[in-house]
Amino acid sequence: MDLAIISLCARPLVASAARAGLSPLSLDLFANLDTCAKAARCVRVHRANGHAFDGDDLIAALTGLAPAGLPVVLGSGLEDDPALMERIAARNPILGNTADTVRVLKDPLALAALCGALSIPFPAVTIEAPDSGFAAGPVLEKKIGGAGGGHIRRRDFGDLTPPAPGHFLQREVAGETYSIQLLANGTEALFVGACRQWHYPDDVHPFRYGGMVGPVALPTAHAGRMIAAALTVARACGLVGLVSIDVVVGREGWWLVEVTPRLSAMLDILDTDPLPPLMGLHLAACGGKLPSSLAVPAEHRASALLYAEEDVLIPDSDWPAAAVDRPAPGTAVRAGAHICAVRAGGPTAEAAERVLEDRVHEVREWLGLERIALAV
Repeated sequence: MDLAIISLCARPLVASAARAGLSPLSLDLFANLDTCAKAARCVRVHRANGHAFDGDDLIAALTGLAPAGLPVVLGSGLEDDPALMERIAARNPILGNTADTVRVLKDPLALAALCGALSIPFPAVTIEAPDSGFAAGPVLEKKIGGAGGGHIRRRDFGDLTPPAPGHFLQREVAGETYSIQLLANGTEALFVGACRQWHYPDDVHPFRYGGMVGPVALPTAHAGRMIAAALTVARACGLVGLVSIDVVVGREGWWLVEVTPRLSAMLDILDTDPLPPLMGLHLAACGGKLPSSLAVPAEHRASALLYAEEDVLIPDSDWPAAAVDRPAPGTAVRAGAHICAVRAGGPTAEAAERVLEDRVHEVREWLGLERIALAV
């Protein structure tokens, strides 16, 4: 084994590592068919609180399967638990950003202060009960260190109660969400590409992550400033490896809303020819090396998550080819849970989205679910 990969769903990271010729140990919550097909060893870690790692079980699995000193690459699932990152790093070095860096970037007040110091637009935040002026506009309540959008709720107008423990309030800004992918080495950073995101809402989770398409051109009026801001944040924080910056672009301007100091779902979109394997670039950048330039992916890709509106039993037959993150036949997926992802490609982002909609309908039909419109 060349490295260990830890992520709520490790498949995109494992696939990128395999493309780079590496043999990874995978530790995640699913151990799905696609992850296990490309990993040297694939282990499902116990859950805590529904959709988080059981830290003790994760450390036990890493200690039992990975030799001391084997490097670790992190995906999602640890931003809200820097202490668990420190437990991992005590035995196995993390190739990526440190727990202290994550603490700062996931602290809403610290991120607001950073953006203020760098003259980057950022929606107002508070961790206390809002005053009447703050509460008079649209307000979101978010989990500190949360990922995937499922933790975000819209507050009632005029609600003056404080956020729940471990949560914060942020003024809602309307517009489309874009993710900017960067490659950084601690002092410099390169723009890799941008993707546009969409939501897959239900009655309880209005901002649940639905998917993305890319590479896309950022809105022309703000593109230069947004990329410059993302690069400035990376340099100011000494970020390393692949990181992403989320921005919302609306009629009144643009705002930075989140910094993700780790590998993300953008791997599914941008890790393709003629770019070299992004995992390889990440590892090199963590060692201080950046390429002089980066190519643009030849194909546009779109990826959507499929959630179960009702309890689903995975059929004992071959999955449609467009599906990834596939559970094994006979797996029971409870209502509201993630079933799989669906991917498609095309010569343009719009073409990839059109193909994706057909592929999603194909997978839903195979699962026995009714046809719905894809909210891209």
